Amino acid sequence: MSKETLIHNYKKLSIQLSSDGFSFCVYNNAENNYEHIVSIPFSNKITTPTSILEEVKRIFENNVLLHDTYEEVVLIHHNELNTFVPQPYFNEDILNSYLQNTVKVFENDYVSFDELNEFSINNVYIPFVNVNNFIFDSFGEFTYLHSSTVFLQNILKSNDVGHKAMFVNVYENNFQLMVIENNQLLLGNHFSYQSKEDFVYYVLFVAEQLKMDPNSFALTLYGAIKEKDDVYQLLYNYVRNVSIYATLNPKLGKNVVTLPQAHYNLLQLHL
Repeated sequence: MSKETLIHNYKKLSIQLSSDGFSFCVYNNAENNYEHIVSIPFSNKITTPTSILEEVKRIFENNVLLHDTYEEVVLIHHNELNTFVPQPYFNEDILNSYLQNTVKVFENDYVSFDELNEFSINNVYIPFVNVNNFIFDSFGEFTYLHSSTVFLQNILKSNDVGHKAMFVNVYENNFQLMVIENNQLLLGNHFSYQSKEDFVYYVLFVAEQLKMDPNSFALTLYGAIKEKDDVYQLLYNYVRNVSIYATLNPKLGKNVVTLPQAHYNLLQLHL
């Protein structure tokens, strides 16, 4: 993608898009901090790529921050339409086949991938390609990634993982789960949940499959979860070594009033 864009500032725009909402932050390179963090739930239930694009266009029309020009734009696609493939077995000519066992793939679906050379794997996924086109028309050249790529890279930024450990990034009704040992990915998956019991079941199921003792393995939670939440309280009854990743982000500007931990992926892009 290439397009000439007149840059009026030295700011970066990072967007995360999912089927239930749109979040973005503005990072000021000159001030070295995040000026704005905005999270907007979609007004209607999203069922098709067309309805996602309609919601995104509505948000753009109503938010002046999205009318600016930026030095860099990053779009994070958050969905369950992905799988990890070891690089020795990866073939770019058969991307669709990697998803067929876990995702319903249509002939006209556009399949992309992110390289994670530090893990010797690639993340194959289906982006919201119509939104990609809209972002390009709005800003010109930009970078897009899958949210599980960003989460996995962020884990290594702040952890040196030796023994088998579990990392979970929590969203409103779904979560990403990674198991890492010796700084290498053993398992990466995405789960939807309706209740706290669903959440705990999936965590314990993965632990059982990988022979991880709930009394000893380390589980770190990220994203939209707090210790007082029912999910956390129930989880703690079964997994003893559980903690919530929380660290002071020195780059939060004075305009940032939202809870930053819920936007973990976005706020780690410029650390």
